[in-house]
Amino acid sequence: MLFKIQREQLLAPLNQICGVVEKKGTLPVLSHVLFSIKGDELRLTTSDLEVEMTSVAVVDAEEQSELTLPALKLLEICKSLSDGCIMSFRADDEHCVITSGESRFSLSTLPAKDFPLLEDVETFETVYIDSQELARMLKQTVFCMASHDVRYFLNGLLFEILSDKIRCVSADGHRLALSETDYNNEAGINKQVLIPRKGVMELNKMIRETEQDIAIHLGKNHVSVEVEGTKMTSKLIDGKFPDYQSVIPLDMDNDFTADKLSLEKALRRVAILSNEQYKGVKFKISPNHLQILGHNPDQEQAEDSIQVETHIQDMETAFNVNYLLDAIHVIDHDQVQFSFKDPLSSCLIKHPDRIDCRLVVMPLRL
Repeated sequence: MLFKIQREQLLAPLNQICGVVEKKGTLPVLSHVLFSIKGDELRLTTSDLEVEMTSVAVVDAEEQSELTLPALKLLEICKSLSDGCIMSFRADDEHCVITSGESRFSLSTLPAKDFPLLEDVETFETVYIDSQELARMLKQTVFCMASHDVRYFLNGLLFEILSDKIRCVSADGHRLALSETDYNNEAGINKQVLIPRKGVMELNKMIRETEQDIAIHLGKNHVSVEVEGTKMTSKLIDGKFPDYQSVIPLDMDNDFTADKLSLEKALRRVAILSNEQYKGVKFKISPNHLQILGHNPDQEQAEDSIQVETHIQDMETAFNVNYLLDAIHVIDHDQVQFSFKDPLSSCLIKHPDRIDCRLVVMPLRL
């Protein structure tokens, strides 16, 4: 026997680290989880060569050993077993037999030496941030990251430490999201790092249910974060993020403030008959009134109106309705402000009285 462990003691760490597992990767071992047993400690590791996740559990072990097991199959086995049951693991040539009560599973293994671990990561700066503030910043920016864009530097999140702020920025070429929080930068850190999409998504999951301060360790090529026994180490994107400050519109003469819920409901209604490809909706803005219109190639049309606070005189502009819905969803207020320079300029969406979250959406030509 290799070891015994209570189901819940294995299920919790597996749930934390299986998000990076490659389902159809080029290396079969990347679909596995590496088990490293020393004394009564079981260290579990998953990787996709870009992001590595590790977590620790306590086991009743007979010997020091290493093996790999199919991660997602093992996770499903754990979920299927009864609460509180004991799982026993025995190695047999190229298989590992798992038993629990009358249940028995034989899983294939791969050599542990073939599992690609990241080398020791040297970190140079450490930033401490309140987990709830980091969760807010990620909520307000992760939706805007590009996915599989040829401009690889957009497939992630810019994490920036300034003299008095920490800032997260993402963009996909059509929209931009910026969120920031005050930071007591006693160490004088001035740094930008680009964290890849998968690393950001795993970080977002890690901090979801914790209230402790988060230590983010920054290195030349890596970033690492440890939360309640689970550690994520991610390679950084080697590239330069665009000058996002130049994208945020300034000197805007036109704006309106709307009830967030009323605007969201009106946009969803009009979106039903918008063009399926472009999802465009038109805004017709007049004093204290916003009319929203949509149409599609089948000559079907939808329109809706809400009351807004504005002095704009007869202005028309258009946007992708999904981009607008994504943006207003992350504003933590029951009112939302839209600002424009002119009908063909980008739109700045934010809290009416704060600028710690700014969202920019490019216009459409309808």
